[in-house]
Amino acid sequence: MKLPFRYRRRHQPTIIKAFLGMALVGCAIASIPDTQRNLERLSQIRDRAAAISQEQELQRLDAEKIAELAKVADARYAAGCNTFVVSLANTSKFANITPGGKVINPTTGANLAPGLVVCDDKGTTGIMADVGSGETGIVDVATTQNFTLVKQAMQLHGINPQSGDGRIGGANAQIKH
Repeated sequence: MKLPFRYRRRHQPTIIKAFLGMALVGCAIASIPDTQRNLERLSQIRDRAAAISQEQELQRLDAEKIAELAKVADARYAAGCNTFVVSLANTSKFANITPGGKVINPTTGANLAPGLVVCDDKGTTGIMADVGSGETGIVDVATTQNFTLVKQAMQLHGINPQSGDGRIGGANAQIKH
């Protein structure tokens, strides 16, 4: 059925607008699944960005904590750090300080007294504390990167910074595994 020419001419813009409107509505309806997928992707991206931001904040806080602990270790080494730990199996080797580690006096075999500062040759320090049942262990572990201080503290006690010299006097104690 063909519309009369006069009617087509007068209503042609309305007819075109109606067809365009229906086409836009059809496109919008057809794109709904894509829109949902895009919203899900945006949500995932937002979640990842939040996780990355949180991780960066934790790293910044860790860096601040490490810097504060380095100052503590620097102060301990600057004070002379009177006890360096050596290996129980081989007193010519230095031992590493670890939280909760047991340290004994090599002469008596007794645990070191609570409150004593212990150090190693790698810049790590700790304080001996009562950890229960009459045992003492290393707590408040701090590490410095200032190896000049470490060497000075070792030389103050006549310890060769290159290797444990097995001195039993007041300068060395053995770490117990």
